Amino acid sequence: MDTVITRLEERRQALYGKFKKGLTRGILLLVGAGILFLVAIATGSNDDINGLFLVLSIILAITGIVIMGLAGQHAAAFKTLIKTEFITELLKSQFEDVEYRHKDMISVSRINETQMIKRPDRYSGEDFMTGTYKGVRFEVSDIDLKERVETTDSQGHKHVSYQTYFKGRWYIYTFERAFEGILKIAEGRGWSVGKKGLEKMESESMAFNKKFAIYTSSQEYAFYHLTPRTMEKFMELEELHKGQIIFYFKDNELHIGVNDRRDYMEMSMRKPLDEHAVKVFQADIDVIPAIINEMRLDSTKFKQK
Repeated sequence: MDTVITRLEERRQALYGKFKKGLTRGILLLVGAGILFLVAIATGSNDDINGLFLVLSIILAITGIVIMGLAGQHAAAFKTLIKTEFITELLKSQFEDVEYRHKDMISVSRINETQMIKRPDRYSGEDFMTGTYKGVRFEVSDIDLKERVETTDSQGHKHVSYQTYFKGRWYIYTFERAFEGILKIAEGRGWSVGKKGLEKMESESMAFNKKFAIYTSSQEYAFYHLTPRTMEKFMELEELHKGQIIFYFKDNELHIGVNDRRDYMEMSMRKPLDEHAVKVFQADIDVIPAIINEMRLDSTKFKQK
């Protein structure tokens, strides 16, 4: 792994050097274009000189924009490098059957099927990861869900925009045993949770009830999962994340949605790829096995009977 980091750091330095050089040139050309434009205005009485300076300012501006665009390609190349090589190596060092697609996401249809949050009008996502840890299959990705919002201004004109209502991470854990029942746990009052065919209930923990709304197909099924230890771990997981968190049990899957407005697995090209950078990425990855360990998803309770 150290060899990989050293090699990628050398690539980062080379790409960052090209990025800075292109960005500087582009800015200088735009500044030059602005100066020529001001000169053209100042010599407005001379049409020939005025026209020459205007043409030159346009040429410089276009050239500067093109060069800055090329500089941006170096930044994009660095992002692809980190996503396709660095993150993949980290995942393979920790999990089995790893697959990582940095431009893909968990299917929005699977998220919609949980009826834990409202259906989005637009959506996007990235950093899809799947693999196996202690026999438990996991799928994880960043998601960004938007709703259509229509407003009317003071003159009666209607305006449409798409506003984010969920931005964060979605986890799906698949274990051996398929349970008969549904359990939905949503931080807050659970306004967006689909409740058809479910009953609202309270756990034996007052602290848990204050924090979460619970809906289930049967209380017997809910109490089977909501042991004191499980509720404690849910509370700990909620405290680790800003924003809202939701949990969903059905069949042989546990879904966890974290709406914390974060972009995971990101790195600035300006910062060295060193031990600190590795720790930042590792922290985002460590949540995946931590949930399996803390929830004991590999225990006999979740094994096929």
